[in-house]
Amino acid sequence: MVFKLKPQDTRFFDYFEESAEAICEGADLLNRYFTEKGDPEAMLERINQVEDQGDQIYLDVMNQINNSFITPFDREDILWLAQELNRVLDHIQGTMEKMVIYKVGRPKEIYVPTMVSVLVKATEEIRQAVQWLRNNRSNNAQIIEACERIRAYEREGDDLYRAGIARLFEQTDDVVEIIKWKEIYEHLEATLDNCEAVSNVLKEIAVKYV
Repeated sequence: MVFKLKPQDTRFFDYFEESAEAICEGADLLNRYFTEKGDPEAMLERINQVEDQGDQIYLDVMNQINNSFITPFDREDILWLAQELNRVLDHIQGTMEKMVIYKVGRPKEIYVPTMVSVLVKATEEIRQAVQWLRNNRSNNAQIIEACERIRAYEREGDDLYRAGIARLFEQTDDVVEIIKWKEIYEHLEATLDNCEAVSNVLKEIAVKYV
């Protein structure tokens, strides 16, 4: 009697790639808010729509795990990556949301827009690394290199965060404004931390399943 093993369910790679695309779209929209000077509430609505897509992708991953016999790697690792990808998008949305709720307008200094441009670069590296993950053995070195670049962007974001916070306290006398912008800085810095968390997961998976 011959037993045929079911093939691996490769749809998880589709979900990861869709999630990475949503992250890039969210980061691009956030960046466009600063470069194109559009309406903040309209931009938040657009980012909310992208976040909703990301949440649906995460739910699809969870449902697929329960219905898959053979997965490309351990279920715990699949969920881990899906969660970290979704957190990046959540924090992108949260940054724009704080801009709207606090009615802060646009920053007078370059640090927040520059942090957002660094975030865009980090999300592009995430998208590329996730695309390479489908053929991990062939692309293992490239994935790890992309993860190192993401970590470098996170460190660059930390430097901008510290400089921006220092400038904020030096140049702003309004305590309420300081509190508002400090929270925005912290949320944006956390978004870059989430990007680094994704890179750590990707690197671990790349090494584990080479």
